[in-house]
Amino acid sequence: MLISQLLRALNITYKGEDKDIKYITDDSRNCCENSIFVCHNNAEPYVDDAFSRGAVLVVSAVEVCRDCVKVENTRQAYAVLCSTFFGDCHKSLRLIGVTGTNGKTTTCFMIHNILTVAGKSCGIISTVKNDTCDGEIKSDRTTPDCFSLHEMLYKMHKAGAEFCVIEASSQGLCQERLYSLSFETAVLTNLTRDHMDYHKTAENYKKAKLRLFENAGTCIINFDDSSKDDFLAAAKGKKLTYSLKDNGATYTAKCAEYKADETNYAFVGDSIIHRIKLRLPGSFNVANSLGAIAACLEAGVSLYECAEGLRQFYSVKGRMEILPLGREYTVIIDYAHTEDSLKQSLLFLRSIKKGRLITVFGCGGNRDREKRAKMGRIVGDLSDAVVVTSDNPRTEDPVQIINDILSGMKKSKKNLFIHENRKKAIEYALKRAGKNDIIFLAGKGHETSQEIGSEKLPFDEREIVKEIINNL
Repeated sequence: MLISQLLRALNITYKGEDKDIKYITDDSRNCCENSIFVCHNNAEPYVDDAFSRGAVLVVSAVEVCRDCVKVENTRQAYAVLCSTFFGDCHKSLRLIGVTGTNGKTTTCFMIHNILTVAGKSCGIISTVKNDTCDGEIKSDRTTPDCFSLHEMLYKMHKAGAEFCVIEASSQGLCQERLYSLSFETAVLTNLTRDHMDYHKTAENYKKAKLRLFENAGTCIINFDDSSKDDFLAAAKGKKLTYSLKDNGATYTAKCAEYKADETNYAFVGDSIIHRIKLRLPGSFNVANSLGAIAACLEAGVSLYECAEGLRQFYSVKGRMEILPLGREYTVIIDYAHTEDSLKQSLLFLRSIKKGRLITVFGCGGNRDREKRAKMGRIVGDLSDAVVVTSDNPRTEDPVQIINDILSGMKKSKKNLFIHENRKKAIEYALKRAGKNDIIFLAGKGHETSQEIGSEKLPFDEREIVKEIINNL
């Protein structure tokens, strides 16, 4: 697409050499021949690098070179340019956005499965995977960068998709990656502490999440969440709520029956009721399913079809994932990496355990340090035994991270074990597992690598568990 055509979408008349653009990026390292480099914040030192790699134009908030176009907001401009480059094809899709601290991924997959079972063509963009209805694309972040996002939406459009479910992260919203998209429906799962390393304050974190609801056609809010009033106030469109316990919500769950591997409950709304069978455990998954059903009802799917879509839905990779090992004990992998998700997961596991609950966990490096002691206290209080280890230490000292965690564990240390090496920690837990014990591997979830220093090393806990068991 010509430069002039792209810049027209920004209301800019271009008078330079009108070259045919092949790529747009905000990372100078990804520039190639006939590309545009969008320069954010203090990225000016990278302009020369961008041109050396083939960039022909820079978009910036300040004039950094001769071949430069000035805009007021570079992140919004990047989103508009990428949307224009792919023909604004997202406008042909009915977009459903899901945000929150915990449960986003599971809720997205529930919505996707309901719509698919109901015969709708639906793409998905999420932490675990991206599906364009014409093949899967590896996911390396929850909400992709603008170019990758619009490229996937273009592929969905070309494949004839009707819907797309997008998992909206706080950073993705804050960085305007979803700017220019019109969401038919937005869903809030919950809001607890997370990403303080990036947002600095809980208020900033909440404000980032609120962005999704400011222009959505229908806003579906978890009525049990303490921040519900803020989200309801931000919502300009139709407002719906769901709750596990409050009859004042639009939709509620009644008569829930919880088992180790499934849940049954009655979905109740105004003049509607239907029995729902989930092949997933825990009240948190009931809440996730309420939000998913509400979104799909708004999309025109019947309540019967919603129930059938959930009946055929199985666990998401790394979300309360039970490994099929054929042993007398159970190994469960979960992405729980916040205080609330860890607490809810452990409370549920305690409610179903017949033996001991042995938790293997650590905290990520270069992230919110304040939550480590709190998470340590939660795990210490709710587990029968704990193996503290590394998660993704990144460039931090793993020993220091472990010490931060240990500072929150004030109860007896007799059932506390420490192994900096995560594989050794898992092996330690498995060797001591007895009949009916639950080994809970928390924090890594769907991830298949471990970040140590500046390297990403292969680390799939499913394969590691199988390898250890085969060698026992």
